[in-house]
Amino acid sequence: AASEVIQLNFRMAQDVLPLAESVLGQDGRATAYGNQLIVNASTDKIAELRSVLEQIDTQPRRLLITVDTQGNQYNRERGYQTDGTISGRHGEIIIGQGEQSGRDQVRIIRNNTQNRDGALRTIQTLEGSAALVQVGENVPQRSTRYGPYGQIQEHTEYRSINRGFYVTATVHGERVQIEINSQNDRSSTRQAGVVNTQSTSSRVSGRLGEWISVSATQEDLNSREDGFLQKRYSTGREDSQLQLKVEVLD
Repeated sequence: AASEVIQLNFRMAQDVLPLAESVLGQDGRATAYGNQLIVNASTDKIAELRSVLEQIDTQPRRLLITVDTQGNQYNRERGYQTDGTISGRHGEIIIGQGEQSGRDQVRIIRNNTQNRDGALRTIQTLEGSAALVQVGENVPQRSTRYGPYGQIQEHTEYRSINRGFYVTATVHGERVQIEINSQNDRSSTRQAGVVNTQSTSSRVSGRLGEWISVSATQEDLNSREDGFLQKRYSTGREDSQLQLKVEVLD
């Protein structure tokens, strides 16, 4: 057996180490160090490994990846609610929030909300290398607890709301193969302090320079509340879509 150092020009040794171990099999051993492979094997096996590495150790192309995320939220709320106080000889009954300014109140609920959000994010990367783009914010979430002696304790925690993608693209002629993991968190428009989360992990392919659809989701939301002198019902829908495009810069 002989020991040789194989210098790589465009790839890191750790990336090609599994391939080198597959070529050598039980007849040798390879160790990664930066952009060098330290190989201990017979001269024939080392020559075979050099031949394989020459075919894959080529200069990767520079790519521009564009990710388009779009989301729609719609909510419709209808109903009524009565607030008042009923007094009698033996006490009183409070309905809802009770009298306001000495008068009973009747509220007609009629709300329509619609939100749209979308973003285009771009990043330059090398072919076959993973790229990560992520933006977000920390949102405070408050909670109330009771201490060991019955005292009220307020506690605030911060939760991260992130939107981003982790993508690896490989070009084959006029087509591109993409492996993508994305995260798209949003604050709920229906419940305060609630964060809606969405994540996707997939592998898709398409033509260079054209939009490729990765995922699309649609969720319908319905709720109804009936009570003494109140009624409320709401309907809603949330849509989201993720697509991307890969272009060669070199």
